Amino acid sequence: MIQRRPFRYPGTDEDVVRLEALLRDGLRAAEFQAAGSLAVLNLACGRADETGALAKALEPMQIGFYLGIDLRPDAIAEAAARWALPDGEIGFRCGDAAATDRMRQLPAFDFIFIRHQNYWHEPAVWDRLLGNALGRLKPSGLLVCTSYFDREHELLVAALRTRGAGLVANLRHAQSRPLPDAPGKSVDRHLAIFRQGQEIALHPGPAR
Repeated sequence: MIQRRPFRYPGTDEDVVRLEALLRDGLRAAEFQAAGSLAVLNLACGRADETGALAKALEPMQIGFYLGIDLRPDAIAEAAARWALPDGEIGFRCGDAAATDRMRQLPAFDFIFIRHQNYWHEPAVWDRLLGNALGRLKPSGLLVCTSYFDREHELLVAALRTRGAGLVANLRHAQSRPLPDAPGKSVDRHLAIFRQGQEIALHPGPAR
């Protein structure tokens, strides 16, 4: 993955480095391995600042297809201008991330990522988004989500378990950056990893 433009906001570089380390811990706890090149879907991706961190955390596995979906055209345009995948296919699409069940041309994915999910704000929308995301996973695939704050994370985990997802890793990010304008919120405060209907004894992994 090649980053062609710098990030827009101060602190983003450090945030994505910390996210990469957190993802590595989570993937190690989930014992994730996949054969061949990976198909990766980034839902509600915004500017998709985390794209490079995802690629690095998944190494030595290689991404062959990467797609980001978000409603905001300006954010999608910025993501498309920033990221390139020389040895694979990459795209950013302006669309409804909760409507992947109607996107018939999409493949099944090895890895689906949702950063800073917003379940508490619109539960009905997020119920559709999460259910459709699970439906797009390969049998061995992972759905990976981060959350800004504790209660939101609890709601996410409960919603996915209700849909038959198995929680295979659940990490509290000790080094997440607090948001001064939002007490109790911090960047990538929690990381949760799910499979379709396959829950295992959780490995907490090292706190970072």
